Amino acid sequence: MLGTFDRMRIAGNDELLHREAAWLRGIASRTRRYTQAFPDLGDGERRRLRMTVLHAWIRIRQPVGLQFVTNYVATVVTAVGMAAASATAGAVAALFATGTGGSAGGPWWIFPTAGWAAVCLSALIAVRNDLRAIISLFRRLGLRGVVWRVVHPQIAYWFVPAAMLTTVAVAAAASWLTIGTVLSAPTGQQLITAAAGLFGAVLGSQAGRRITAVTRVLSRRFRPSHRPRPLDAVLVQLIAATSACHQGRPQWWDPRNIEIVRKRLAVAGEAAGDTATVRGRTSITEVAVRRQARRFHTALAELIRRHDRAITQVRSAQEYDAITASLRSGVLALVTEDLEGLMQHSAAEPPTSRAARFVRRTGSSLILVAFAVIIPLLPGVDGATGAGVRVLLLMTAALALTPAGDSASGSIRSALERSLFPKATP
Repeated sequence: MLGTFDRMRIAGNDELLHREAAWLRGIASRTRRYTQAFPDLGDGERRRLRMTVLHAWIRIRQPVGLQFVTNYVATVVTAVGMAAASATAGAVAALFATGTGGSAGGPWWIFPTAGWAAVCLSALIAVRNDLRAIISLFRRLGLRGVVWRVVHPQIAYWFVPAAMLTTVAVAAAASWLTIGTVLSAPTGQQLITAAAGLFGAVLGSQAGRRITAVTRVLSRRFRPSHRPRPLDAVLVQLIAATSACHQGRPQWWDPRNIEIVRKRLAVAGEAAGDTATVRGRTSITEVAVRRQARRFHTALAELIRRHDRAITQVRSAQEYDAITASLRSGVLALVTEDLEGLMQHSAAEPPTSRAARFVRRTGSSLILVAFAVIIPLLPGVDGATGAGVRVLLLMTAALALTPAGDSASGSIRSALERSLFPKATP
């Protein structure tokens, strides 16, 4: 494995050491800034808090080289998954257009091409800040520096710019093919193409979130199980949220300040619900032990989400100060390992199985898929109408699984209904 990484040359040894040192200096600086949110602590208590947070941060970190690899793999996996999803949606649309006699006037590949063009364009919009950073880097490096990085064998120098440039090129080519072909297509096929494009746009808008999710999965997979403690990540993220809340006190009413605190609390809640460390200690047969750990972490995550709900409804500086003080007490309880004091205000959470959570998340989609299978088989439903209903229900089921907004979902369903039932739609 190490030999493979050495041949890949993610980055040179000097570059990796420089990044490791920069990372250590960065977390030391942030830890000192975070401890400023505890003005009532003495020097000894503040030093203990700083060292506890710093050690927890070091335990949960990954080597810089492994961070590069997980990010690159997550990017590739996300791109392949979105390409497969858009191709599947395009194939379903092509089958529907063929089955209903709407394929005349345009090729079958227009639907997956439209979906993939929308995925690329939406993904570029979602990561526009990274795109600006890359353009700014190119301007600083100049032509000679850019050429040196492109031809250099170290992947860390060219992977991200190459991925961005490839996405831009694919988006431009797919958009050109789609626009040039769909303009001469029939109205029904244009509506189906628009529906496929909207579906791809919704899918591509989640590119950053998908990359982050895959990166977390890979990080948990390759992180040594003996290094992190169960609540290390919770401590780091909760003190970050406490610091954000403390720094926003002069403008506690500002929606931007509330948004910053809520983002920090959301990350802390996700860390609180993670039971990966406990799962690493137990086998898959120890169901009761894992259920007990999951119950504790679920209650802790709900306690953090309760602070998130409270910060959205804050009406006075006193309420804001009470939330900040509660977060401070939670951090200090984690530092002193006072779990009873940490959980004294948590409500009992009913245990829920993975099957129940899966059904709750996918129940509506499963019902729609079942109706998509049953309705075309009912007596009195002709082939064209049955095929249209099947496509409409399957696309709606797919939309129910994505975090699409109501307006986007309604636009896609409206376009599908107009293309499926043109006589019944004004």
